[in-house]
Amino acid sequence: MLANHNPPQSPPGRGARGVGADQGFYEFRRQLEYKCQWYGSKLAVVDRFFPSSKTCASFRGAALSNCGHVQDMPLNNRTYDCPDCGISIDRDLNASIN
Repeated sequence: MLANHNPPQSPPGRGARGVGADQGFYEFRRQLEYKCQWYGSKLAVVDRFFPSSKTCASFRGAALSNCGHVQDMPLNNRTYDCPDCGISIDRDLNASIN
């Protein structure tokens, strides 16, 4: 996602990408928060380790019915099959709904 594939040497303890990458994501988040306030939307900021592709969020007709079942899934399994509500959905689509 960075335009510069050869960033300058980062200061100790700042990781491989340095301060510039952090500022870009900060500005992106700031804009999202501003736009959500402007339009009356809700922004949910979750932890980067939130199990979004491992948590059930199934559709029941036109409504979203979240049974909330969480299961461990290997990365090569591309379909989420919920044993509780019986839904079978693409793993990426399930994560985007969550």
